[in-house]
Amino acid sequence: MEEEKDPFALITMTIPKRAPVFPGSVGTFRYRLVRDGKAGEGTVQASVYENICFEKAKHIETESFPWTEEGMAQIRAWLNQKLQERGTQPFSILGGRDVE
Repeated sequence: MEEEKDPFALITMTIPKRAPVFPGSVGTFRYRLVRDGKAGEGTVQASVYENICFEKAKHIETESFPWTEEGMAQIRAWLNQKLQERGTQPFSILGGRDVE
């Protein structure tokens, strides 16, 4: 049996260095990372929200993690937990719903 691939494996120490705000999605599951400070010393705030732009989202869950290797592993675990709780649908241009 093939092991499931971690959809958040790309979240490593380098992601927060690329941009101060890093949005992402897995289907209709939306997340956002915001860095504060420097790698090894600062924090990364992770948020999950409904399938809408962050500025208009009403159901946002946020958690802060240290910007370290361990913190990145904690972010990946937290996002995987939230993905399980919230679920996702395959993304489509029709409001994020499958065409029937």
